[in-house]
Amino acid sequence: MLNLQFASEFIPLSPYPLMKKLKIILPILISCFFLYLAARNLDFVKAGRVFCHINYLYFFIGFLATVIAFIIRVIRWQVMLSPTKKIGFNRVSSSFLIGLTVNNILPARIGELVRAYVLGEKEKVSKSLIFATIILERILDTLSVFAFLAYLLFISPIPENIKMTGLFIFGACFLILIFLFLLKTHKAWTIKKVEKVSFKLSKIVENFSEGLSVLNSKRRVLLLAFYSILSWFISGLSIHFLLISIGIFLPLHIAYFVLIMTVIGVMIPAAPGYIGTFHYFCILALQIAGQDKALAASFSILLYLIGFLPTTLAGIACLFFEGLSLSKILTLKK
Repeated sequence: MLNLQFASEFIPLSPYPLMKKLKIILPILISCFFLYLAARNLDFVKAGRVFCHINYLYFFIGFLATVIAFIIRVIRWQVMLSPTKKIGFNRVSSSFLIGLTVNNILPARIGELVRAYVLGEKEKVSKSLIFATIILERILDTLSVFAFLAYLLFISPIPENIKMTGLFIFGACFLILIFLFLLKTHKAWTIKKVEKVSFKLSKIVENFSEGLSVLNSKRRVLLLAFYSILSWFISGLSIHFLLISIGIFLPLHIAYFVLIMTVIGVMIPAAPGYIGTFHYFCILALQIAGQDKALAASFSILLYLIGFLPTTLAGIACLFFEGLSLSKILTLKK
């Protein structure tokens, strides 16, 4: 029987049954709300016709770019883990895919915890340390995406509310970077300050600091920054080619605007697979760029399937080869 006791070191678990139910029900309601917004006043017949005229050459190029971006993210995670243990690409990518699959299928977004658990069990590495690298990975991803937003602010008019949301998230990440710097250079002092706020929080921070050994090397830090920017740059190119595949010809920077908007969408608590929030923000981005809602909705479905189906099918295969199942994964929540 699997367990995830290490998760409590990072995430405070609610002892109240009502809170547990709300954590499942509320995201589903949020997804329903955004699905309603996405489908409101939508010409479904017109949206369906778009799939009859896909340019498969550009579709393949877009799909290939998505695969390359995934490979780069796996290599980046290998670099993060390398100070602790050098782990092969196949093992790392298998755990990565399992985590994505769990997030796509199961509620509560426990995929990252499962990813840390699976790799820790197989490689006999501290699960807390692995989870810390995943948190660092998320920070790098957010900073990379919103670095593109900072660039877009200079070359393209962006709605004020979107601009303020992006700047707020970017600012929050910048503050987190300052905190990481203090944690790395003045660990004892930082933990002592956090302890004054909350003893339990100080323990979480102490466990998290284990995963910051990757920041000991300037070369490694630069490599992580390079891989992060490169993976998201290629993700933007993927969106650009997929847009062309259904007959949407827009400047390249619009693809990165769509990328940023979908990232904002998946940050919102939602049902498994980010259903609704992903689609609405993708549609909104293209409508802001002047596209018809039916065409935008078709693209949101295409982009979603490109990201959802291959990773989920590959992740289920990885679960099988690792000797796991979704029923066993469900016990991690208990």
